[in-house]
Amino acid sequence: MTDSSTAVFYEIKSHISDKSDAEIRAYVDGREGGVEAILDLVFSQMPGAFLPEKAGTQEISFQYEITGANGPRYYYADVRDGGCHCGSGKLEKPRVTMTMEIPIFLQVLTGTMAPVRAFLTRKIRVSGDMMAATKFESWFSRP
Repeated sequence: MTDSSTAVFYEIKSHISDKSDAEIRAYVDGREGGVEAILDLVFSQMPGAFLPEKAGTQEISFQYEITGANGPRYYYADVRDGGCHCGSGKLEKPRVTMTMEIPIFLQVLTGTMAPVRAFLTRKIRVSGDMMAATKFESWFSRP
């Protein structure tokens, strides 16, 4: 994990730990640029946390649909050729699509909520290849 992605991780985690969804939304909305800015920041740092040795030769495209008051926002992580490429926008045919609200996304990202718990409580909806979805998290480091 790069120093930059570690710093981003801890900055976000410090603002959302032990907070309600409403408090997390207020934190995100209060940041310059709001939801888009924090999502742009997170997805720009994901390649720095990618562990190519964990993914091996697998190629998987993940679509994130982050829902909120102002409509959905779309981001992706595309793993192929030993790398991870991320950005905003919709993929034509993602292998997995995960839909969730911004507080849940940030909680799962920082490890303050287990992805399985979020899925079982229907805070994350997954469509596509469920097996790929379960592997994906292990391909990224967390400090």
